Amino acid sequence: MVLTAQLFLQEDDAALEQGVSGRQAPRRPVDAGATIRDKDARPIDAKVVDISTTGCLIVVDGTIAVPSSISIGIAGIGRVSAQIVRRNGSRYGCAFDQPLSDSAIQAARAVETVVPFAVAGDPLPTGDATSEALPEFRRLPMRTRALVIVGASLALWGVVVTGAVAVVAALG
Repeated sequence: MVLTAQLFLQEDDAALEQGVSGRQAPRRPVDAGATIRDKDARPIDAKVVDISTTGCLIVVDGTIAVPSSISIGIAGIGRVSAQIVRRNGSRYGCAFDQPLSDSAIQAARAVETVVPFAVAGDPLPTGDATSEALPEFRRLPMRTRALVIVGASLALWGVVVTGAVAVVAALG
């Protein structure tokens, strides 16, 4: 007995009507942030998982109607108009209205959009894994901060008053 099978990625099931993969250009993996805007122009945060000159695969926490027209702002590329053509859970397949250039694809793949947020005690992100930790930042006591603010304010008012007296003396 001989058993023959074809395997397809689950996200491509809806595109099988167009052919084996339904794609017009090869996809490249990418990890870029994006903002989707639907017909009502409400912003939706998204992540671009892969991209080609003719479309991309995005992951969205919300729900977008299929099919629908959107604009998608992709880090490294800018805003592009597209159509949502398929959905699989929170993953959406998008077809660009106008093909992108290869240089735009490379720009999207080169961008790092996620910068770790520094919390108290953590060194600031520098992009260099070998950098030494920065010294811990400590605030001045409240009384010292208040004295600095009041002193700076009085000094600035002194400059304003001195300038006004100088102007009056020059005119009079």
